[in-house]
Amino acid sequence: MTWGALHVQKMNAPGKRHPTIEDNVVIYSGTTILGGETVIGKGSVVGGNVWLTHSIPPNSVVYHKSEFKHRGHQPFPVEAHFAN
Repeated sequence: MTWGALHVQKMNAPGKRHPTIEDNVVIYSGTTILGGETVIGKGSVVGGNVWLTHSIPPNSVVYHKSEFKHRGHQPFPVEAHFAN
């Protein structure tokens, strides 16, 4: 889990860098929550492998949707050839 900021300029170092996590919040592993102004609302659930850079309201559920696409019997697309 990562909480904080990607980069903080030296002049902004004294400011708040970590998000505010309100009461009764569940955060699963692999989650990244960035920003000192980011607030995770009371009673929310944040699933694994989520990347948050903005606040969410109380009682929210945020999760990462994993997709699997099957190409069936379709051939792979033709290669693109670029001229120099």
